[in-house]
Amino acid sequence: MRYLFIGILAGAILGLVPVWEARPAIEIYPEWHGPVASPESIERSPNGALSKLAVPPVVAGDTLSLLAADGRLLSKRSFGDTLFAVSGNGAYYAAYRKAGTSVEFFSSDGNPFWKTDSREYPHLSYNGKIVLMVNSDQSRARALDFHGNEAGEPVSGRFMTVAAFSKGSDYAAVGFLDGSYRVIDAAGKRLFGARTGGGTIVKSMAVSPSGSYAALHYGNENGDYIALVDTREGGASASPLSRVHVARTALTVGDDGRAAVLDHNRILIVDRKARPVTEIKVPAARTGMASLDRAGEVYAAGYTRAEGGAQSVVFLADGTVLFARDFPAESYLQASIADRVMFLRGSQTLYCYSLHLR
Repeated sequence: MRYLFIGILAGAILGLVPVWEARPAIEIYPEWHGPVASPESIERSPNGALSKLAVPPVVAGDTLSLLAADGRLLSKRSFGDTLFAVSGNGAYYAAYRKAGTSVEFFSSDGNPFWKTDSREYPHLSYNGKIVLMVNSDQSRARALDFHGNEAGEPVSGRFMTVAAFSKGSDYAAVGFLDGSYRVIDAAGKRLFGARTGGGTIVKSMAVSPSGSYAALHYGNENGDYIALVDTREGGASASPLSRVHVARTALTVGDDGRAAVLDHNRILIVDRKARPVTEIKVPAARTGMASLDRAGEVYAAGYTRAEGGAQSVVFLADGTVLFARDFPAESYLQASIADRVMFLRGSQTLYCYSLHLR
């Protein structure tokens, strides 16, 4: 009876103890690399799981290249003197000229969809369902839909400083020097619009895949801030950054309202109320081209280091760093992550890695 009582008591105590499940580890493997200028020379990865996936389009000078995630070149098109803007998934592009009078919209294989008389400059959303047409003095942007018809109301402000699109969907955000900003959907409908106030400038923006949240980086000579905007309920919350950024920085936001921002020598993760959650110390960044991307709980960053070269960091929302590498031969580095594939585009070389759970 004594042992029975001890067993019952032990079971009751154990029942009150939380059960901790082992978190799967993530392994990162290099798959291929090759020159930006000649992606056709890349040696394909033997990983067959990558053959049906794609990496972001590669723009180098007047050339647009599309590659599968195994390194296979799908298409390569040179535009000569014609300028072009490509959708995030590489399926569509808009062609125009610097002093031209028209903009044409094509599928990636060169089939024409529409043409419009315009002196504006096009910016395409991820799936090409919305094309932002920006005038030459950057004071006005209007949206065209997939068929070339005007969608919604034009957005105006004093010099557009940023145009951002959601990943995998077709929400757009624009910000201006006067602190005004707008978030619109694929139909051009305004989801949210406001002004930062206090003489601050909108420097960076990001939109979540469902358009539910927008992240905003703004400031002036007195300080910079990161804000989270709930586009459905309205309202915004902000927190200060550690320093003034003279230009845009890397920024990403998810449908859970959690955002990450590159803040010089750290990556700061904040919740939907802009409250700091995690801080990851990284080699200091130089002002310039930088990127942050997210796939589930995994984040990837790429940027130019203050001391030269470029840096890549892969990490989790809790601050765990999975991968960190210096690329001394690259003057900049753009990072993207999706479908357990990480793609890095440097100034000289393309790099592809696969992510595996174990």
